[in-house]
Amino acid sequence: MGTDPPGVNFFRGAAIFLTQLPMMLYVGAKFDLLFGFNQTHAGFATLLILIVSVPLLNLSWLIAEIVLSIKQSKQRSGSLSILMLLIALFFLMESIAIDLFLVSQMRM
Repeated sequence: MGTDPPGVNFFRGAAIFLTQLPMMLYVGAKFDLLFGFNQTHAGFATLLILIVSVPLLNLSWLIAEIVLSIKQSKQRSGSLSILMLLIALFFLMESIAIDLFLVSQMRM
């Protein structure tokens, strides 16, 4: 973790925050904390963009962690760091589960 390239921690933080954002929008809309934003076209478009982009961001984070882990294991002669891989995989699965939940709650 100490030898990560610059910007990786920002990328990790953005991926973690954006994973939670669709669920926060859903809860805010359910309790009418968004003042009707969820009933506009912009609110629906925002939710659709997040449903598509968040799993892609988490997948790219997982791929970046795989590349970093392989690169660091070659430098340290074979000891593969798996913690960040598991965290990235967890957030990818969480974003997919949140998206499936939100899609199941949409009314056509």
